[in-house]
Amino acid sequence: MSKESLPIYQIPDFNRENIDSSTFYYSRLGRHLKTHKFIQKPHKHGFYILLLFTAGSGSHSIDFRNYNVGPGVFFFLSPGQVHSWQLSEDSEGHILFFSAEFYGSAFPMKNLSGFPFFGTTSRPSNLILDSGQTSKVDLLFSEIEKETEAQDWSKKEMLLAYTEILLVKLGRIYQASYGTGSTVPAAEDRFKLLETAIESHFRSARNASFYADQLHLSLRQLNRLTKTSVGKTISELLLDRVNLEAQRLLTYSGSTVAEIASQLGFDDPSYFSRLFRKRTGSTPEQFRKSVH
Repeated sequence: MSKESLPIYQIPDFNRENIDSSTFYYSRLGRHLKTHKFIQKPHKHGFYILLLFTAGSGSHSIDFRNYNVGPGVFFFLSPGQVHSWQLSEDSEGHILFFSAEFYGSAFPMKNLSGFPFFGTTSRPSNLILDSGQTSKVDLLFSEIEKETEAQDWSKKEMLLAYTEILLVKLGRIYQASYGTGSTVPAAEDRFKLLETAIESHFRSARNASFYADQLHLSLRQLNRLTKTSVGKTISELLLDRVNLEAQRLLTYSGSTVAEIASQLGFDDPSYFSRLFRKRTGSTPEQFRKSVH
């Protein structure tokens, strides 16, 4: 694989004739795949993605997790996640892109990371829908498709409304499927705050007490929160995030292991390598060779 920087696509790279080509995009999946061949290779996006398969098979890799593809499988991607896929020729479904700005224009007081499937690297990026759920979600996408093709008054407002209904419906199914988070809303909100703090500071702060202070919790309370939410300690969450970034850099950058260690806040490259091997079962060099 080339050592060039990993591509980061924006919505206008896919369609400049959309209602608002910088913030929203919808397409039938089959048409999307035929029109944009470049998306088969690993890349990032600067926007949110909702993706439903109604036909086809294959595999979808999201941040080094491999998921099976088939009818009724739904995927969620947040900005910055790395993904690629290998799909059968008969793959079909719906794909929707939207930016935080698009969503925020209608819901300025809401945060997309409040949905259980966005803004997290610790939870699955897929959802298996039953036939009834698939039909209902397929119908919502069909309404979005009709709206994108129409030239009616308040078109953007209708697309925003349909997008919100889709997100809420999927959020309910996701919660029921994975049982994510506490039944107490305040605990779920705190876990989201923790994930945001980890994303902002994982390169420089890997002391659990730092995050306890950020959330005004004791270490015991913080670990209880993470155990209840995702079944892991705060230390495990931090190491998972560091390890994910190390894998991204080893795969998609030309930086040396020592440079990557430095970028991730390690003064000692040897310690970084030992930690990486403990988490993955291979040295950074071995991991890099295995993916190239």
